Amino acid sequence: MNYISSLLSFIPDKTLEAFALKISVNKYAKKLQGELLFKLLFYCIATEKDNSLRGMQCALESSLFRAISPSGSVASIAHSSISERLNTIKPKYFEDIFLLCVKEYKSSLDVSHKQILRFDSTIVALGVKLLNTGYQIKGSAAEKYRLLKFTVGYSDIPDCICFYTDQTYSSENPALKTAIISNENITKQTINVFDRGISSRASYDAMTDKGILFISRIQPNAASTALTDNILKENIETETLTIISDAWVYLYARHSKKGRHAVRIINAVKKSDGEQIVFVTNIRKMKAEEITQIYKSRWQIEIFFKFIKQYLNFNHLLNRSENGIKVVMYVTMITAILIAQYKNIHNLKGYKIAKRKFVQDLETDIIYNIVILCGGNAKKAKGLLYKKSP
Repeated sequence: MNYISSLLSFIPDKTLEAFALKISVNKYAKKLQGELLFKLLFYCIATEKDNSLRGMQCALESSLFRAISPSGSVASIAHSSISERLNTIKPKYFEDIFLLCVKEYKSSLDVSHKQILRFDSTIVALGVKLLNTGYQIKGSAAEKYRLLKFTVGYSDIPDCICFYTDQTYSSENPALKTAIISNENITKQTINVFDRGISSRASYDAMTDKGILFISRIQPNAASTALTDNILKENIETETLTIISDAWVYLYARHSKKGRHAVRIINAVKKSDGEQIVFVTNIRKMKAEEITQIYKSRWQIEIFFKFIKQYLNFNHLLNRSENGIKVVMYVTMITAILIAQYKNIHNLKGYKIAKRKFVQDLETDIIYNIVILCGGNAKKAKGLLYKKSP
């Protein structure tokens, strides 16, 4: 089975062209049109360990990339021109491709698949002299940097992403809340999992108002008023926890303001060290032990962040304009979706080996298609691979 061709069928050339026409992404662009820049970014993010503008310039002239580029042959373009194009090209074009990939991935899942969305943020920092956008945190050392926050909703893939540069979102309360409530793809069956970054009682109320299901944790000493007694007849033992209580309560915020909606509080103790852990949720029809297991799966988003930073070069700003950062962000997420799907198809455990095999198969697939295109004619294939840039 040709897995790479199957994955890349998520984003066929005709769709890229249609999106480009719809958004007028190629207006005034003669060389680096949207389809070409997308493929170039995807190819370099996937294949390069430390992607750079100069690396993209070299890739643009490489034999393998020429074989998959929209025109089949590409004029030489300076790395500074690539940077300038990233400064001005419309990010909406790349966002639409990202949303298409998410949609196509979900359509490939079994309808019984329970969607669990794990929300968290990752930060990229750069010196104030190098970056004009982003927010700062007060403090002698922190003031030397500008910070960019990326808040992701992750299932088996990055389903959604929000990019924050404003000081308002330096706190996780507004960042996570906005990312969750603004996500139009969340259904009544979606379970949204996040850590104690959201502690605002108003955020819990806002999600409950919209019928958004959530699971999180709160401090053990959170002020509350009991609405029901403990519904557990006896303690529940899991592999790592002893669950001791399960009840509905009203939580209090600052100034003794009671939350408008009751929430379910599950108290547990870690078997390893006796630490008390308190889970909070608005889900009614689910066993307490299942709630704790779903929260435990939140760790998968931390693994995802580590992957995109270490192996997709996400912590390196290829372009320092807000426009360029958004473009690279969306293409990185698209690349991650395709690698995640490849990982699932081959039942691979880790992202590192999945990425390596994905790149090997991608390059093999390109060469295979060249051979088919040339009808097995070695001279014709060599001419296609090694023809000079115009």
